[in-house]
Amino acid sequence: MGKKQDMPPQHRSPDQPEPGGQKGRPGVVDSRASSAVDAEQGASQVQPGIDPELQAARDEVQANFARYQRLAADFENYKRRTRQELADRTQYANEELLRKLLPILDNLRRALDHAPEGIDQNWFDGLRMVVRQFEDTLQAQGLSPIPAVGEKFDPSRHEAIATEETDEHEEGTIVEEMQP
Repeated sequence: MGKKQDMPPQHRSPDQPEPGGQKGRPGVVDSRASSAVDAEQGASQVQPGIDPELQAARDEVQANFARYQRLAADFENYKRRTRQELADRTQYANEELLRKLLPILDNLRRALDHAPEGIDQNWFDGLRMVVRQFEDTLQAQGLSPIPAVGEKFDPSRHEAIATEETDEHEEGTIVEEMQP
């Protein structure tokens, strides 16, 4: 068998003794045991007795880990932001649809309120059921009517078109609701 050749220090494993030395001798530090200390001391500090290439590799690992943590945090923020944007888009899309449907409901109510005399009662009842179903669907989507007639005028919820003096209601009471 041939004689083992000595390897240069950068190719030796950390637990392999140096030529002529003993494993575990005083003054020789096992790099695996010092990794916790390295994390505390920071990446930029050079430790005496550590190969510069090893130190450079450790610095690179720590820099890459820090970059990974930043990217992971950025990605979580991105996911949260896109979820919120999707929820906002859905809400605004629904809002736009509901704004387009409300005039249709108002027209159906007007048709019920101004039905001609002698109309077929079954047809009229069917239209009333359609209006009720329409109202129920809107309420299921979170849209409900704001009571107005007989209530005190609230400028944050109501829009005044005209004022009318009456002895039947106290001042500031809504007496009639108008559709745009």
